[in-house]
Amino acid sequence: MKSNKTNTRLFATMTILITSIMLLNFNSAKAVGPLGLHFKAGLSTPNDMISKVYSNENLTSNNIGSGNFFTENADMGYHLGVAARIELSSMFHLVGGLEFHRFPRSEFKIKDPQTGEIHSFKSTQNIIPVHAGINLAFINTDLLNIYATGGFAYNYISNSVDYVTEESGVAVPLNLDLSPTDSRVGYFLGAGTDFDLQLLKINLELKYQHINLIGKETGEPDKQFLSVSLGVVL
Repeated sequence: MKSNKTNTRLFATMTILITSIMLLNFNSAKAVGPLGLHFKAGLSTPNDMISKVYSNENLTSNNIGSGNFFTENADMGYHLGVAARIELSSMFHLVGGLEFHRFPRSEFKIKDPQTGEIHSFKSTQNIIPVHAGINLAFINTDLLNIYATGGFAYNYISNSVDYVTEESGVAVPLNLDLSPTDSRVGYFLGAGTDFDLQLLKINLELKYQHINLIGKETGEPDKQFLSVSLGVVL
């Protein structure tokens, strides 16, 4: 497990390093267009596995079978983000940046194999993707730019878990970590459009993000979410 996490961090570090070098090289080249900054905010809709805070490996280490973990859909979240764009040609833009996604309320239950009692928990997930990719423009005019986008992301995932009980001063059952964190490598695909208003560009973007393609633990399900954002490009 440690080796997987080490490889994930190494892969992510190398990806970010190579992307940074590319950005510097492209920015210094005369053939490359200007640098643009993209600021955005919007809604994030998770799949039902986002709320599975603990993997089967975590539960097994606490003598809890994977069948004793019951998840419910996480509520819709929100996000903020900033990205840099470098124009390689009229069709291609190199993009890189980071986002902050927050899913403020998820619920799940765990059955204690010793007593049969079912314990309820609430959790909040924060996901911070550091991403790099390419925008491919299908239509690029003075007024309108419609593009497809795709790339890879290093995702830092933090969780805050609360034990739901009406009693005060009760210890958390099953020896669970209430602030678990993870890091995974994933990818994103999407599409967007820019409207040029002369002083600035208005952007609308839709992205599908798979956050744990590389580095998953045993029994960890695929976690994805869909984000819709409105922003400006300066």
